[in-house]
Amino acid sequence: MYSIGVRYCGGCNPQIDRARAVRGLQEGLKKRGVAVDFTHDRERRVDLLLLVNGCMHACLEEAYLKQGGATPFISVEGEMVDDSFIVEERLPDFLSNKICDLSHSFSK
Repeated sequence: MYSIGVRYCGGCNPQIDRARAVRGLQEGLKKRGVAVDFTHDRERRVDLLLLVNGCMHACLEEAYLKQGGATPFISVEGEMVDDSFIVEERLPDFLSNKICDLSHSFSK
């Protein structure tokens, strides 16, 4: 089973509903029949980190890179995902597609 660690920023300037985006992602993956285990446990080893920043400042990504994190990650930065603009309503579908593509490459 593919595992994803979810990290949320502090929410000081949210431009999106971060929790709704993640719930939509979880529902979308479930509908596709993709077995993914989401966790907030920072001690647990995961295949991928989902850094959910409420705005484009991306404080989570900045902190993660400073600490030298080695786990692959996807950074949601408000209505941006890895430097691509995505309207909030489309975030779950975009993330679902991206995670499915990544999970296939891990299973090979």
